Amino acid sequence: MKRFVREIVTVFMLGSVGCTDLIDMTPESDVTFYSYFNTEQDAEALLSTMEECLRSSAANQGHHGYYGWIADHVNETYAPYRELEQTMAMNWQSYYTTLNKADVIIDNARRFPNSVDIKPYVLQAYFAKGVTYFELARKWGEAPIRGEDHSDYSPLPKSSVHDVLEEATKYALLALDLPNFEELKDGNGSSRTVKQFAGKGAVCALLGHLYAWRATIENKPEYWAEAEKYCSMIIDGKAGNYVLANTPEDLCLNEMHRNGQETIWELYYEPNEVYGTGNIWGDADYIGFPVRTESNFLPNTNYYWAYSVEIYRSTVNKLFHKEDRRRNAYFWGTDADSLFVVYNKVSGKANAIAVEYDENGDRKVFTKYDNGNNCPVELEYFLSEGDSIIEGGGYATKDHERAYVIKHRYPYYVKRYDWESEPSFDCYDVNKVIWRLADIILLRAECRVHQNDRDGAIADLNRIRERAYGNRKFDYPCEDDIEKNLTADLQLAIFREREKELMFEDCRFYDAVRNGWGQYGYDYVRNELSPGIARLTDQDIEDGALYHEVGRLAFTNNELMKQNAYWKKKRQ
Repeated sequence: MKRFVREIVTVFMLGSVGCTDLIDMTPESDVTFYSYFNTEQDAEALLSTMEECLRSSAANQGHHGYYGWIADHVNETYAPYRELEQTMAMNWQSYYTTLNKADVIIDNARRFPNSVDIKPYVLQAYFAKGVTYFELARKWGEAPIRGEDHSDYSPLPKSSVHDVLEEATKYALLALDLPNFEELKDGNGSSRTVKQFAGKGAVCALLGHLYAWRATIENKPEYWAEAEKYCSMIIDGKAGNYVLANTPEDLCLNEMHRNGQETIWELYYEPNEVYGTGNIWGDADYIGFPVRTESNFLPNTNYYWAYSVEIYRSTVNKLFHKEDRRRNAYFWGTDADSLFVVYNKVSGKANAIAVEYDENGDRKVFTKYDNGNNCPVELEYFLSEGDSIIEGGGYATKDHERAYVIKHRYPYYVKRYDWESEPSFDCYDVNKVIWRLADIILLRAECRVHQNDRDGAIADLNRIRERAYGNRKFDYPCEDDIEKNLTADLQLAIFREREKELMFEDCRFYDAVRNGWGQYGYDYVRNELSPGIARLTDQDIEDGALYHEVGRLAFTNNELMKQNAYWKKKRQ
């Protein structure tokens, strides 16, 4: 799969087919360009180029992620964003690059000889366009729609939210002819193994989320039935083979890593090819010890950049019942009395240790977190040859507030210079999971609530709870629901379950907006999101406050472009 992430020789010509901004595209040089539509390898090159662009745009959460954080502390870098004080301008050029690359495939399919089965490539392009227009609609609301004549690069005005969502729906429905992921083949006839290539399950997940979004945003309750239909296709095995991980720990070790059985669509990354944290995004700013045990991330680190965002142990304990296994799979050392790091000079490995004491002050439990195996295990701790406790790395945590996030693991380190005392962190060696089966099951529960199918919604909710707790003691409504005032509001109970199950997966802002801002009762937007969002008026929301501010590049040489009403008023 290295071909997927590296430049392909024939593709350099395709880079001239439209630039990174909608209003700055230029036509291709016809004779030379058209000579690249001859073979299966040419089609694979086109697809790889489009997929790289799609990865860039689909991974870009923008500022919406900040609004949805469950955070007890946010440093001065991010706080202004959550208050809607910092500029929110986001450029959409990567989205239009993706659309352009998809159109190259669609428009030139007829140029390939009959010996090349171009249909699978066109269907992948339809999916890319469906996803991209959906993201444009969720992030900016109004956005330009490329006309049918893709050789016309004239300036375009923004289209309505409805029209952008219609465009997304049109292409998603066209992509439904894709086979199940297990049946996808590449140009050599080999099975595709990377779940960024869309199968029918990915298309159904897109349509499920798309129709659920439209049901609220466009006030079209009939779309809840459409959303449920596509969720059910996935859940009932009619769009591929997807299976829930056995336990939350299995979820973190395998499904959140790469190409798991539960994941439906994910963005492909490999180490040494992407630097930084963009491949997980959702909890990158939370992650430090024990996933990262370099010296800057010891448990007593208080540098603002080491933990940009913090969630406290008290908050974790309010969110997760002590018997909820997600609590210890997503967070580490929550019940610990002491945390420290042990460094082995022989192996060069650093392991995190948590200690709990009984009421007499005697050692009760030692938990070792081994970054080599990425698996916390219970053990009777002892120092082995070469081990030493890192100075300043341990302290009592009785009064310590911070919870340590371990949902995403597999840090990747490189030692570039001999003089470095320790390797440098590069990235997380994981794919970015966009949709997985648990998400779709809970989305169907939400769809069923809106259609007054209470029993069906509860069945879906309980299926996720059974995996979380390992038993049926917490079926809805349970004692915990009564304590949290969720027995009278099944829709809120499902939102709370999504909040826990999908924590750090970039869903919470969109979940809150989809559930509404008072039209249907509880105000999810102003009660659940960041402080700046909480102060918005109904008019602010109607004027586009929940969308990104249009970036300045969109206005270059385009007299037809306009800022949305909220951000225009805010900048005056």
